[in-house]
Amino acid sequence: MGDFNHGHIQWTSLQSTGREDQKFLNLVQDSFLSQHVLEATRGENVLDIVLSSQKEFVDNVKICEPLGCSDLNQIHFIIKVKGEQNRKIRYRKNFHKGRYKDMREYLAKIDWNNTLKNKTATECWNILKSEIDCVVDKFVPLKQQGNGQKETLIEGSH
Repeated sequence: MGDFNHGHIQWTSLQSTGREDQKFLNLVQDSFLSQHVLEATRGENVLDIVLSSQKEFVDNVKICEPLGCSDLNQIHFIIKVKGEQNRKIRYRKNFHKGRYKDMREYLAKIDWNNTLKNKTATECWNILKSEIDCVVDKFVPLKQQGNGQKETLIEGSH
């Protein structure tokens, strides 16, 4: 995005009369870029560019009246990008799909009297908690939370 001095490029037909203009146009085409500003931004010339590698990345390009004393029209547009939000994929327990019958059977096989015999209350609690954590890990599946990608809209103007 920006101002440039290649006012002889006809963006709709992808042609140019000037040598430097043609070099720039060739560079844009060789790079598979799309120009989104197709209307004049100063007089009859297109003196502003908004280039992208995919046409769907830029939307709602509008040429607006100049601001203040400027003789250049304003350009408003939206950039649409999908990108990583640096969010790690998180998992959580899906208790809705837990296998509770299997949990009960697993816990019923433990000889609790011998396991907790001669233990303090704190030791009994830690053993019970450890067994419950083990059962939950074994019989409650994980569910992925979010995919880490989000479409972001960026409004730009020049």
